[in-house]
Amino acid sequence: MWKSIFSISTLFIGLWASAQSPAPQQNEKQPMDFRPYELKLGMNAIRSARTAFGSDLITHEVEAALAVHRFVVVGNFGIEEHQRGETFDYENNGSYYRIGIDRNFTKDQESGNALTLGLRYARAIFNDQISFTADQGFGEQDYFLENENLTARWVEVAVGLRGKVVSNLYMGFTMRWQFARKINGEGELKTYDVPGFGKTKRQNSTAFDYYLMWRVPFRD
Repeated sequence: MWKSIFSISTLFIGLWASAQSPAPQQNEKQPMDFRPYELKLGMNAIRSARTAFGSDLITHEVEAALAVHRFVVVGNFGIEEHQRGETFDYENNGSYYRIGIDRNFTKDQESGNALTLGLRYARAIFNDQISFTADQGFGEQDYFLENENLTARWVEVAVGLRGKVVSNLYMGFTMRWQFARKINGEGELKTYDVPGFGKTKRQNSTAFDYYLMWRVPFRD
């Protein structure tokens, strides 16, 4: 997995570097302008691919990123429906969102390329249930447990790279460190998956997402 991540990272770092326009002269002072200069809209390609080629997961995610000066206001919204189990049937379905702000370390606004570091607040709303058959010494019995209207929240540190492919089409990845997760509303059934976060067996987690984006520039 890390070999793939390294290869993709190397590819897009090269793409980003080759697409840069010449930097302004050092004695040329650039005024601070906090008017939005672009909006990128896109989809999480990894999640859509897992839906297309998997049998136990349906998930899609969209992203919007509004660039202002050296900062990017980012929002994600996704849905997820998961099924697990061989000797049991576990189902989890719901939605999630992330909101946050990134610092863009590239100075060339015209190219639209971005190398970012930022912080996210994430929240999920979902239901889950499990059914199984067990023998407690009195013969086999069917069991069914469920949680309704669960909520979860967590925080993310995100590193991202977006590079221009052609025209206003951009591609790139986001690597996440997810921590401070908290789940509310659990009953006897302990949640196994949280939409947007993943498995709950670890309090902290990492994630890698790959995006296809379309840029809408606000200036010529």
